[in-house]
Amino acid sequence: MDSLPKLEACAPRRGAVAPAARVGAPTRATAGFTLLEIIIAIVLMGMVYAMAVPAIGRARIAAAVHNSRHVVVSSISLARATAMRFGRPTVLRLDASEDRLWIEADTSVSGGAVDTIGFYSFAGDLATDLQSNRSGLCFNGRGIGTTGTACPQAGALIVLSLGSEADSVWVTALGRVLER
Repeated sequence: MDSLPKLEACAPRRGAVAPAARVGAPTRATAGFTLLEIIIAIVLMGMVYAMAVPAIGRARIAAAVHNSRHVVVSSISLARATAMRFGRPTVLRLDASEDRLWIEADTSVSGGAVDTIGFYSFAGDLATDLQSNRSGLCFNGRGIGTTGTACPQAGALIVLSLGSEADSVWVTALGRVLER
Protein backbone atom coordinates (compact mmCIF):
# COMPACT_ATOMS: atom_id res chain seq x y z
CA MET A 1 0.00 0.00 0.00
CA ASP A 2 2.91 2.35 0.54
CA SER A 3 3.88 2.19 -3.13
CA LEU A 4 0.74 3.97 -4.33
CA PRO A 5 1.18 7.70 -5.03
CA LYS A 6 -0.51 10.02 -2.65
CA LEU A 7 -3.31 12.07 -4.13
CA GLU A 8 -3.38 14.56 -1.35
CA ALA A 9 -1.16 16.94 -3.27
CA CYS A 10 -3.81 17.27 -6.01
CA ALA A 11 -6.72 17.77 -3.67
CA PRO A 12 -7.75 21.32 -2.78
CA ARG A 13 -6.59 22.53 0.57
CA ARG A 14 -8.95 22.59 3.46
CA GLY A 15 -10.76 25.85 3.72
CA ALA A 16 -9.86 26.85 0.16
CA VAL A 17 -12.52 28.70 -1.78
CA ALA A 18 -13.19 27.91 -5.44
CA PRO A 19 -12.53 30.80 -7.81
CA ALA A 20 -15.64 32.91 -8.28
CA ALA A 21 -17.43 32.63 -11.61
CA ARG A 22 -17.61 35.78 -13.64
CA VAL A 23 -20.78 37.68 -13.14
CA GLY A 24 -23.04 37.46 -16.24
CA ALA A 25 -20.99 34.67 -17.85
CA PRO A 26 -23.20 32.21 -19.75
CA THR A 27 -23.61 28.84 -18.14
CA ARG A 28 -23.70 25.81 -20.42
CA ALA A 29 -26.03 22.92 -19.67
CA THR A 30 -24.61 19.51 -20.49
CA ALA A 31 -27.93 17.88 -21.45
CA GLY A 32 -29.67 18.31 -24.85
CA PHE A 33 -28.62 18.70 -28.47
CA THR A 34 -26.78 21.48 -30.19
CA LEU A 35 -28.31 23.31 -33.12
CA LEU A 36 -25.75 21.72 -35.45
CA GLU A 37 -26.73 18.21 -34.34
CA ILE A 38 -30.41 18.94 -34.95
CA ILE A 39 -29.71 20.36 -38.43
CA ILE A 40 -27.63 17.30 -39.37
CA ALA A 41 -30.41 14.97 -38.19
CA ILE A 42 -33.03 16.88 -40.22
CA VAL A 43 -30.86 16.81 -43.35
CA LEU A 44 -30.32 13.04 -43.00
CA MET A 45 -34.06 12.45 -42.54
CA GLY A 46 -34.74 14.54 -45.65
CA MET A 47 -32.28 12.48 -47.69
CA VAL A 48 -33.90 9.19 -46.58
CA TYR A 49 -37.35 10.61 -47.35
CA ALA A 50 -36.23 11.74 -50.81
CA MET A 51 -35.02 8.23 -51.60
CA ALA A 52 -38.14 6.48 -50.24
CA VAL A 53 -40.91 8.58 -51.83
CA PRO A 54 -40.37 7.50 -55.48
CA ALA A 55 -40.26 3.83 -54.49
CA ILE A 56 -43.49 4.18 -52.50
CA GLY A 57 -45.16 5.93 -55.46
CA ARG A 58 -44.14 3.15 -57.85
CA ALA A 59 -45.42 0.51 -55.43
CA ARG A 60 -48.76 2.31 -55.09
CA ILE A 61 -49.20 2.45 -58.87
CA ALA A 62 -48.27 -1.22 -59.30
CA ALA A 63 -50.72 -2.18 -56.55
CA ALA A 64 -53.56 -0.20 -58.16
CA VAL A 65 -53.01 -1.93 -61.53
CA HIS A 66 -52.76 -5.33 -59.84
CA ASN A 67 -55.98 -4.70 -57.90
CA SER A 68 -57.73 -3.61 -61.11
CA ARG A 69 -56.70 -6.85 -62.80
CA HIS A 70 -58.06 -8.77 -59.82
CA VAL A 71 -61.40 -6.93 -60.12
CA VAL A 72 -61.66 -7.84 -63.83
CA VAL A 73 -60.85 -11.52 -63.25
CA SER A 74 -63.29 -11.69 -60.32
CA SER A 75 -66.01 -10.01 -62.40
CA ILE A 76 -65.55 -12.54 -65.20
CA SER A 77 -65.82 -15.34 -62.65
CA LEU A 78 -68.96 -13.76 -61.16
CA ALA A 79 -70.55 -13.41 -64.61
CA ARG A 80 -69.89 -17.08 -65.40
CA ALA A 81 -71.19 -18.20 -61.99
CA THR A 82 -74.33 -16.06 -62.37
CA ALA A 83 -75.02 -17.57 -65.80
CA MET A 84 -74.70 -21.09 -64.39
CA ARG A 85 -76.70 -20.27 -61.25
CA PHE A 86 -79.74 -18.99 -63.15
CA GLY A 87 -79.22 -21.08 -66.30
CA ARG A 88 -79.58 -17.99 -68.49
CA PRO A 89 -77.24 -15.90 -70.63
CA THR A 90 -75.24 -13.26 -68.76
CA VAL A 91 -73.33 -10.29 -70.19
CA LEU A 92 -70.24 -8.67 -68.70
CA ARG A 93 -70.36 -5.08 -70.00
CA LEU A 94 -67.09 -3.20 -70.55
CA ASP A 95 -67.35 0.57 -70.97
CA ALA A 96 -63.82 1.68 -71.92
CA SER A 97 -64.80 5.33 -72.40
CA GLU A 98 -66.00 5.61 -68.78
CA ASP A 99 -63.53 3.05 -67.33
CA ARG A 100 -66.19 0.84 -65.76
CA LEU A 101 -67.72 -2.62 -65.96
CA TRP A 102 -70.87 -4.35 -64.75
CA ILE A 103 -72.79 -7.58 -65.18
CA GLU A 104 -76.27 -7.85 -66.68
CA ALA A 105 -78.22 -11.01 -65.91
CA ASP A 106 -81.81 -12.19 -65.83
CA THR A 107 -82.22 -13.22 -62.19
CA SER A 108 -86.04 -13.34 -62.09
CA VAL A 109 -87.99 -16.53 -61.57
CA SER A 110 -90.14 -16.20 -64.69
CA GLY A 111 -87.45 -14.58 -66.86
CA GLY A 112 -87.39 -11.34 -68.77
CA ALA A 113 -86.16 -8.97 -66.03
CA VAL A 114 -82.53 -7.97 -66.51
CA ASP A 115 -80.69 -7.03 -63.32
CA THR A 116 -77.36 -5.21 -62.92
CA ILE A 117 -74.84 -7.01 -60.73
CA GLY A 118 -71.37 -5.94 -59.61
CA PHE A 119 -70.98 -2.42 -61.00
CA TYR A 120 -67.37 -1.20 -60.73
CA SER A 121 -65.76 2.10 -61.75
CA PHE A 122 -62.00 1.87 -62.29
CA ALA A 123 -61.49 5.62 -62.70
CA GLY A 124 -63.31 6.44 -59.48
CA ASP A 125 -62.06 3.65 -57.23
CA LEU A 126 -58.49 2.91 -58.34
CA ALA A 127 -57.78 5.73 -60.82
CA THR A 128 -56.84 3.17 -63.47
CA ASP A 129 -57.67 3.25 -67.17
CA LEU A 130 -59.68 0.40 -68.71
CA GLN A 131 -59.30 -0.45 -72.41
CA SER A 132 -60.80 -3.39 -74.27
CA ASN A 133 -61.30 -4.65 -77.79
CA ARG A 134 -64.86 -5.70 -76.85
CA SER A 135 -67.79 -3.90 -75.27
CA GLY A 136 -69.11 -7.05 -73.66
CA LEU A 137 -68.50 -10.71 -72.90
CA CYS A 138 -71.45 -13.11 -73.13
CA PHE A 139 -71.79 -16.38 -71.22
CA ASN A 140 -74.51 -18.96 -71.88
CA GLY A 141 -76.44 -20.83 -69.18
CA ARG A 142 -73.56 -23.29 -68.76
CA GLY A 143 -71.03 -20.48 -68.14
CA ILE A 144 -69.31 -20.89 -71.50
CA GLY A 145 -68.38 -17.86 -73.58
CA THR A 146 -70.72 -17.35 -76.51
CA THR A 147 -71.76 -14.82 -79.13
CA GLY A 148 -75.05 -13.03 -79.44
CA THR A 149 -76.61 -9.68 -80.23
CA ALA A 150 -74.90 -8.10 -77.21
CA CYS A 151 -71.57 -9.80 -78.02
CA PRO A 152 -70.90 -10.23 -81.75
CA GLN A 153 -67.51 -11.82 -81.00
CA ALA A 154 -66.35 -14.02 -78.14
CA GLY A 155 -63.15 -13.52 -76.18
CA ALA A 156 -61.46 -10.25 -75.28
CA LEU A 157 -58.25 -8.46 -74.45
CA ILE A 158 -58.65 -6.11 -71.50
CA VAL A 159 -55.81 -3.70 -70.70
CA LEU A 160 -55.56 -1.86 -67.37
CA SER A 161 -53.07 0.97 -66.97
CA LEU A 162 -52.01 3.76 -64.65
CA GLY A 163 -49.06 5.96 -65.55
CA SER A 164 -46.31 3.80 -66.99
CA GLU A 165 -47.63 0.59 -65.38
CA ALA A 166 -49.96 -1.69 -67.38
CA ASP A 167 -51.40 -5.18 -67.11
CA SER A 168 -53.69 -7.20 -69.36
CA VAL A 169 -56.32 -9.89 -69.07
CA TRP A 170 -56.82 -12.31 -71.95
CA VAL A 171 -60.20 -14.06 -72.18
CA THR A 172 -60.59 -16.96 -74.62
CA ALA A 173 -63.63 -17.48 -76.84
CA LEU A 174 -64.90 -20.04 -74.32
CA GLY A 175 -64.63 -17.50 -71.49
CA ARG A 176 -61.50 -18.82 -69.81
CA VAL A 177 -59.08 -16.25 -68.34
CA LEU A 178 -55.50 -16.90 -69.44
CA GLU A 179 -52.80 -16.35 -66.85
CA ARG A 180 -49.73 -14.37 -67.77
